[in-house]
Amino acid sequence: MNFGYGFAPSHHGEMLQGVFRSGGNSYRQGLISLPCDLFWSEASFLPDSTGVVRVQPAHKWKARRAAEIALAYLGKRSAGGKLIISSRVPEKLGLGSSSSDVVAAVRAVASSFKIKLSPGEISRISIRAEIASDPIAWGGRFLHFAQREGRVIDEMPCPPPVFEVVGFNADPMGEGVDTLGLGPPVYTGAEVRLFDDLLVQFHRGIERRDIKTVAAVATQSARLNQRHMKLNGFDLLEAMVSRIGALGLQIAHSGTVAGFLFSPDVGIDQKLLRCLAVLQGELGVGGFWRFRVGGGFSTAELS
Repeated sequence: MNFGYGFAPSHHGEMLQGVFRSGGNSYRQGLISLPCDLFWSEASFLPDSTGVVRVQPAHKWKARRAAEIALAYLGKRSAGGKLIISSRVPEKLGLGSSSSDVVAAVRAVASSFKIKLSPGEISRISIRAEIASDPIAWGGRFLHFAQREGRVIDEMPCPPPVFEVVGFNADPMGEGVDTLGLGPPVYTGAEVRLFDDLLVQFHRGIERRDIKTVAAVATQSARLNQRHMKLNGFDLLEAMVSRIGALGLQIAHSGTVAGFLFSPDVGIDQKLLRCLAVLQGELGVGGFWRFRVGGGFSTAELS
């Protein structure tokens, strides 16, 4: 038996999420996640002949289920094994912790049998394990992704323009969000038409490498989501965008994480300090993290 290893980065919520026309009068749920290399999950798997998958930590049952499904998919139905998950993704914040665990687990199982699965295969296994899954198996690409189908709807026409994100947990005193307890949002006809328009704007912003347009779409998507899941202090956060020199605001549509979007050529450290003081006083936010998107990731954590 071979030891298998799997790695999966996380994400930082969404740039756009809603329901989109998919031809004729049919619609499908979709999202565009924001890649982030600050958070990740790792998995190791040692197969055996017990027929039972055992996972550590024990509460990572989605990862265990994914490993079981992966074994069956690979034709190893009689195999079991020991799965160990090591995660640097905070749970229940909207960072994709369970999706990262699941993708890492599937990769570890496949690795133990010296098999490499495609992103599409991993995504389909992930959906069976956790109902809805983020496009983590596809790496740091900007994808329009059907999260309840595990399928890529469309890929952005080119890499995103370079921008910086200053992220934080907007509800540090809360208990986070249990996504299994959430049903799909029900949108109005006007909202659905607006989502289609926002998707066109997002494509245009990417094509023209116009971060202002991209950030404006993210802000409007975040605002639309407030009818379905209110983010702690959202009105304050949106009002702060212009005050601190940010271009926009993005959020986890099923979580408590938020991020200010900045042009890469703007010095933001002093503005961050002022912002932190306000958010500490108003929302209890205890710290920020910062990362760059586009042109290769670079990261830095801020206290």
